[in-house]
Amino acid sequence: MVGGTGVGKSTLANLAAKTCSAVPLRISTPGYMPSGAHNRGVRETIVVIAEHVAAHPRTFLIVDELEKLSGGIGGGRGAGGGGNVADSWQTYIRGELQEITDGRWPAGLNVMSLEGPYISIEELTTKLRETVFILGIGTFQGVLDSASRRTIGFSGTSENTEGAHAINSDTVVEYLGRELGNRFHTGIVRLPELKADDYHRLAKEAELKLPENLREPFRREVGNRVADAIINKKSVRFLEEALSAVLIQMPEPEETFSKQLSLDDL
Repeated sequence: MVGGTGVGKSTLANLAAKTCSAVPLRISTPGYMPSGAHNRGVRETIVVIAEHVAAHPRTFLIVDELEKLSGGIGGGRGAGGGGNVADSWQTYIRGELQEITDGRWPAGLNVMSLEGPYISIEELTTKLRETVFILGIGTFQGVLDSASRRTIGFSGTSENTEGAHAINSDTVVEYLGRELGNRFHTGIVRLPELKADDYHRLAKEAELKLPENLREPFRREVGNRVADAIINKKSVRFLEEALSAVLIQMPEPEETFSKQLSLDDL
């Protein structure tokens, strides 16, 4: 699933998981720890995935920021490319993702180290193949920026290429490398950037969910920010900025603040 920041990729992924009666597990590739990464202060990600799969009837595995897996052996054109690739940690992450997308657990996984009731590697492999859906999501921001250069006077992209539509199977392979890229390009879902009408609609819907005393200052704050949000493609992030500014400017805490507000609520 491809789209700019704040257009709803994670929200849609969680809704899809709910529709499938699956329990979502989100992992972020920049924070992924490969098996064998000892003494790093965190658990290996593959172990966390295995425990989740073992514990739930269905798993919806969301691999976030997928485009960050660039560079290293088999990697693409991203910031990590072109350097010393022999010991790139991204290489091992790509290898582990290749294994689980093929229905196998990496050799470094020791089921005896998993927390919870014992499960054999055979049972865990069956669950991986039959009960796990894997979705890769990312912004591929470099591609989105490149595709929009022509609109501000720069060449380098075709006339009919813009936004998320610039991202195709070749782009995914270029960023992720052939072996991993081929596994994630078979069904690309592109989310369009928000238009001006979308921003105003979101602001109105969010305003109606706020306590009465916050609605007017929120409306004013949104009015001051929406034009900049459209230009800078902030998507729903501008709602968070506007609400934060309103809460900071309030003279005294109100009783209504005791109810926590989040973007999910809005």
